[in-house]
Amino acid sequence: MSRISIVIPNYNRASLVGETIENMLRQSLPPHEVIVVDDGSTDDSAKVIRSFGHRVKLIEQSNQGPGAARNRGMESSSGDFIQFMDSDDLASLNKLEIQFAAVEESGADFAYCPWVRTEFSGKKLKFAGSIMQGSAIPDWKSMLEWQMGSWCLVFQNCLFRRAILEKAGKFRTDLMPSEDSEYLVRILLAGAHPVFTGKCLVFYRTHAGNQITASGTNARNRALDWTRYLEIVGAETKSRLGMFHLSTQWEIALNVHRHIRYCRKRGWPEPAADSPFCHLTSSTSKFRLRWADLSDRLSRKLLRLAGETPNNRGLMLRHFNHHDCQLAREAGFDVINVSDRKMKTSMPPNPPHI
Repeated sequence: MSRISIVIPNYNRASLVGETIENMLRQSLPPHEVIVVDDGSTDDSAKVIRSFGHRVKLIEQSNQGPGAARNRGMESSSGDFIQFMDSDDLASLNKLEIQFAAVEESGADFAYCPWVRTEFSGKKLKFAGSIMQGSAIPDWKSMLEWQMGSWCLVFQNCLFRRAILEKAGKFRTDLMPSEDSEYLVRILLAGAHPVFTGKCLVFYRTHAGNQITASGTNARNRALDWTRYLEIVGAETKSRLGMFHLSTQWEIALNVHRHIRYCRKRGWPEPAADSPFCHLTSSTSKFRLRWADLSDRLSRKLLRLAGETPNNRGLMLRHFNHHDCQLAREAGFDVINVSDRKMKTSMPPNPPHI
């Protein structure tokens, strides 16, 4: 049987990383190995990780950021499949089993599943929003095109074949926190074929705790990082831009327009004017961009007031159901009943294929 390696980067999460490790060790399909890369923690993280003995391999390094930590873990792993988990997130206990079976049966390069923002209080769990990626992304666009817009995929809900990761290369260490978004672009450019697995679930913890990196991710740093991301991914996808659906090109232009406006307002560096994405934006009607931006911001504000998650068609949002609650209980949590909260349960029809 093929072997699964768990790679967990950690920074100052002594109070949480043990729960994540235990969650991975309790999977119905046990992993071949669990590797935790401690990225220069100054708390008791190493002590917590060592408490698992031979069941967990601890690698310690100076603080270098999540990309470097994941690279170190992947280099030290020996499995045919890689599961990246953040040191505070959890998964249903059937995740590895279901995703491994789906990838083996379909021949896909990776599997992805539903995920949900979750609040924890001891052994009590509360779904903090709609289930995201409740079903597979609509197939009228490729996953690469969905990734170019406002759609998002967290690596925790994926199980990757090692071969596709080796083909894509390593995580960049000059991006943070967008290093995973850029890496997914390269994975998809490498020809990765995904398969959706709807019967497992990832619990994405929402909290104000420490992040994986010690170097700040304040607003300016995040903006600079996103500027760099747009330049890098623009160059990586330049040869394909003209082949994207018009709806994808439009969404890229709108996102870049917003980012440029945000940076200019604060006097921060913006993407180079001759970069592919900026060229696409400059060739798009400014009036249409401003009108679309205003309409979208008003819509998002109304959704937040109503307690909704702003919707992106590819996310396939749905209300949590009995099966989701059962998966949480099997993982050892009591689900707080918030079924009276109104959430988006249906998706608008797909736009025309343009």
